[in-house]
Amino acid sequence: MLKTYLLGGGMVVFGLLSSEVIAEIPLMVNFKSIALVVVGTLMGGLLCLPMRAFGSLWRSVSASLKGQGHDLSDLIQQITILARLQRVCELREFSIRIAALENPFLRRGLQQALDQRDRQTVEEAMENEMAMYLSGLQSHLGAIHTFARLAPVFGFVGTIIGLINVLNHLGNAAQIGHGMAIALLTTFYGLLFANLVFAPLAGKLAAHIHRETLMLNIVIEGVLAICDDRTPLEISHRLQSFLENDTPQPEPELPADSHPWQKLGAVLRQRGMVR
Repeated sequence: MLKTYLLGGGMVVFGLLSSEVIAEIPLMVNFKSIALVVVGTLMGGLLCLPMRAFGSLWRSVSASLKGQGHDLSDLIQQITILARLQRVCELREFSIRIAALENPFLRRGLQQALDQRDRQTVEEAMENEMAMYLSGLQSHLGAIHTFARLAPVFGFVGTIIGLINVLNHLGNAAQIGHGMAIALLTTFYGLLFANLVFAPLAGKLAAHIHRETLMLNIVIEGVLAICDDRTPLEISHRLQSFLENDTPQPEPELPADSHPWQKLGAVLRQRGMVR
């Protein structure tokens, strides 16, 4: 009963505060402040990230927002079927089935296994490809963190500009109020973009990276198990253990003075991506 009252009271208070905020929204809209924060943040990001990398950054963020990813249960079932076909099909027929696979990482791994038949060579090639792919995703995550750090900075820059404008019009009370409003609004927009745009994007992308890491590890383990000629049942149980033991890991904390992209090696070692 107490929880019900607390929940109801909280909803009433939230509704009252929300109505107050909504009523003040027209006063809080200033396109010059928004432009300063957004353009400044993007320009600062351009100094940290090559222009050609923005396309891949957008694709990574879009994939994380849409929840695009591989169904890991279906992937394990697919690898199990391939392990069974490898035992009963001829080499040519098995090669045709591999070429039709939609997962490019799995397709390339099995093709290397067929071409080389050297487990260590296949393992090294797949781990190198995984490390390069994940390093690209981690660089995108670092760029989002950079945007999150730059947005409040440019909000503060706007505040300084607004205060300078106030000092230049001390004799005009109306101009002083207008300048102070712009100064405070720019700081507000900087914090807003950092915490309601870039921080959630970073969280989404980090979850996407974790999911992709799990998928790549499953594929590598499955390909190597096929190379070792393990039974389909054994491969299935072994790969299912990845899903059963999957626990999302939080992003490692960085010192305040470190650059976001410097954490790449630590992240890869912490998550077992690099041996």
